[in-house]
Amino acid sequence: MTTYCIISQSMLLKHTFVQNCKCGSVSKSAVVAPATNVFTGAVEDVNSDLNCNANSSDSTYDSQVPCPSEVSSVAGHHHNLNSTSLRDAADLFVSKLYGKPKLPRQYVQQLINDVTSLICDGLLSSLKSNIVSNLELNSDQLSVLDKQFKDVENPFSHLCSEYHRFKYYSASGDFIPPISYEIGELDVVKNSCLKTQKVYGQFVPLQSILKQFLEVPDALNDILVYLRSLETNPELKQNFVQCNLWKRKCEKFSDDDIVLPLHAYYDECQCNNPLGAHACKLGCAYVQIGCLPPECQTSAENIFLALLFNSDYRCFSDKKVFGPLIEQLKFLEEHGIEVKTPDGIKRVYFICSLLLGDNLGVNSVGGFAESFSANYFCRFCKTHKDDTASQTIENPHLLRSKESYNADLATDDVTLTGVKSDCVFNQIPSFHITSNFSVDSFHDLGEGVAHYVMMDVLKRCVPQLFTVELLNHRIEMFEYGTCDSNRIPVLSLEFAKKKKLKMSGSETYMFVKMFGLLIGDKVPHDDPHWCLYLKLRKLMDICMSKAFNSSEVIALRVSVQEFNDLYMSVTGHGLRPKFHNLVHYPRILEESGPVALISTAKFESKHRKILAPARATESRRNICLTIAVQHQLNMFHAFKSKTSILPEIEYGPLFEINLSDFSNPEFARHLPRDLNLTFTSSCLASNWVEFKGTKYQPGMVLVVNVDESGGPVFGKLESILHSPIPVFVYSSVLCLGLDDHVDAYEVDFSDTLSSTSPLTLHDPLPLSVHRSILGKKFKTFPVKISVIVCKHDYSNVINIDMFYYLMNYYK
Repeated sequence: MTTYCIISQSMLLKHTFVQNCKCGSVSKSAVVAPATNVFTGAVEDVNSDLNCNANSSDSTYDSQVPCPSEVSSVAGHHHNLNSTSLRDAADLFVSKLYGKPKLPRQYVQQLINDVTSLICDGLLSSLKSNIVSNLELNSDQLSVLDKQFKDVENPFSHLCSEYHRFKYYSASGDFIPPISYEIGELDVVKNSCLKTQKVYGQFVPLQSILKQFLEVPDALNDILVYLRSLETNPELKQNFVQCNLWKRKCEKFSDDDIVLPLHAYYDECQCNNPLGAHACKLGCAYVQIGCLPPECQTSAENIFLALLFNSDYRCFSDKKVFGPLIEQLKFLEEHGIEVKTPDGIKRVYFICSLLLGDNLGVNSVGGFAESFSANYFCRFCKTHKDDTASQTIENPHLLRSKESYNADLATDDVTLTGVKSDCVFNQIPSFHITSNFSVDSFHDLGEGVAHYVMMDVLKRCVPQLFTVELLNHRIEMFEYGTCDSNRIPVLSLEFAKKKKLKMSGSETYMFVKMFGLLIGDKVPHDDPHWCLYLKLRKLMDICMSKAFNSSEVIALRVSVQEFNDLYMSVTGHGLRPKFHNLVHYPRILEESGPVALISTAKFESKHRKILAPARATESRRNICLTIAVQHQLNMFHAFKSKTSILPEIEYGPLFEINLSDFSNPEFARHLPRDLNLTFTSSCLASNWVEFKGTKYQPGMVLVVNVDESGGPVFGKLESILHSPIPVFVYSSVLCLGLDDHVDAYEVDFSDTLSSTSPLTLHDPLPLSVHRSILGKKFKTFPVKISVIVCKHDYSNVINIDMFYYLMNYYK
């Protein structure tokens, strides 16, 4: 049983000083300051100075602590040391406060004032009075003591106001404030008078942001190492830099130049109540380096704000609104930036690789028609909307080109061409909107095609094959896997009348993924609507994949054609515009790589972080400036902390286990030798570990390897052993085959244990395990279990039918 002793900090420090002075020694480890380690170091220096200035005739003090001849030199040395350490600690403390997007900046000043008051009027005054009253100090010692206390009296003296903080942080180079730029003038009424008012947007200097980001320890090196790793397996396309479009953009650079892709993104978001009197849409432009290591690609911290403005200001022309961003992108491509590295200064160039966004955002910035009801709504081709209703495959003769785009601009008739105006991004040397091969699979599939198909499938099945009540009951009782972050909402009883499923894009993905397990036993194998659902599954498997090889481009082209044909024949409906977008997806794979990596989902998550300061403040006077400043303060904290861009290994709560407790401890023979474990050894284990941005928990299914035929070898994670690189103890999973009716593998578990490392997994992303509700499709064993292998937004596996073939390419 552990006994705890509660003692006040002032009493503890008083006791420590008295004992140290009586014993004539300084025990730095004895001084404990529960609140912060800043005061501990200061107190240690006070101890040292007092000992150094003790009576020279006291042999105890002389033998324990060497003392310089002059007290002033000692005091000056410690004064500088304390000032530096306290200043750094205060800088980091305030940066952490500013790093909280939901904390209004006005409260930062209050917190600084309160902490200063606590230090000066509370801790230090009590501590100083205790020291003076309990120790007999001469005048020199009192002088040293006063200097030491003055050092720690107000550590925020250089950060006393927001003006001083911004000035100090800007001078250090870590804080990069946004810059206001004029967009135009509006006529406003003030005090019954018509006046002209200038309107502004906010832009962030990308040169400074990218320089700071790449000068984070090992950031540039980590990116270059990842790029070199892609060269080892050129057949497997995992990133934009491996594809045709990037190769054409880099032709003017030499092989020795460091050139990185920079994706630009534009979208609009609502910062106020959209139904209220103060509804306000903001135009947000972000950029992201397009070749970050996989574990860094989805982090919102690695997406940088470039522009922020009221979206209504686009009436002044895109040239004025996007002007600062275009100039920066041109500078980055033509001149690059100098980055300090351990190997010296290196020049890094950035090319605007893709303009990302949803269909409305990209079409509007690209100068195309913004409505799906336009005669020529597609930004990739000039196919009339009447023809797109039955088009199942791309017509290469109708693809837009730079020449046809210029001709359409000269025609100046959007009803005949689909082009409204020239794209402002065409001013960038290596960019043209007609070669901007980017799509938004999140909206095209999750909030488009998948929604339409599932509505048609449900209309066919309800109530002929099952009722909405039965489906909702199974949804409520469904046992989700440890990898499933989303939950399927129950369906409204009037969904057929409303012609809409109340689901987000992510929830629709989950619904499509689990629909076969939920209700597949109620649907005949040869039902045409069920075949349409399975075609949708296969299509989503390819589109949500994060890696593919050249054969998958052909497979996707065939899959899209079959899917569109089947949809028209089964439902009797024409193809909607988002179905037409699918015919261009094979070309997108060839030119820009996996479409899952250029989805808007991660950028929309950035919106939530951007809008957090807007919801935390009541002021709307200049909301763009408020949001931009707060965002840059968040970035400042990230740069100030100098943490690696690669996520660190993070373990959950640790506990002790004995290897002999496992049912089959023979696996211990194959554990890493540096663990020095035997059958009877005990070691630390954890409930979870986050490794390279992926969280692992016992109960997950891992793709450990492939067998001789190229089929998957599964393992169920049983335990996570603590070590510098986690050790996974897993039980073997017997793959009984693929049930194509529910599009899942049927498996059974065994007691045979083995161990592996997350570095050696065939696919690092874990899979979900789900029990069938009725067990009708899994009759072989008493416990019927299905492992969903194609996890859409999680797995690297592409097409369920070609899984055995493709796994050969994944090693």
